[in-house]
Amino acid sequence: MRAAPEPKPSGSVLPARVAAGKAFAPVCKANELGDTRPDPAWVGASFEHDNCWAPRLPAPLNGATASREQIVAGMAAEKKYLAMSDAYQKCIGDFVVFRKTRAKKPVSAALILIETHRILAAEKNEQRAANQIKVAINAFNEYGSECPDH
Repeated sequence: MRAAPEPKPSGSVLPARVAAGKAFAPVCKANELGDTRPDPAWVGASFEHDNCWAPRLPAPLNGATASREQIVAGMAAEKKYLAMSDAYQKCIGDFVVFRKTRAKKPVSAALILIETHRILAAEKNEQRAANQIKVAINAFNEYGSECPDH
């Protein structure tokens, strides 16, 4: 037993690239960027006077309309963000170690939980930043790459 093939769309419903004689139609992938909602403000703010502040995520680029210079700048911004995020996570880790070794009383479980959550959020944001620039580069290469059509 086999399923019947899906009927082909009637009329001229082809995407513009295919209709214009381009060989490959764009392929859409669901959830490439994942969850893009910002974290609550408290996640990136200093907690318990740890003086650790999360860096701001780079602004997403529309690769289909961005220039080559904007894509290169976006790549540099992502690289800078990743370095700043790593420093932020190290700051939190150093603070927790300091509190554990220098505290006259035991470190609270709430402090450990919150600081761990902040580190996990930073790691998630690093992945988000990497995905944003990847999506922009892919769109630039497919649609906006200033290369002449031959």
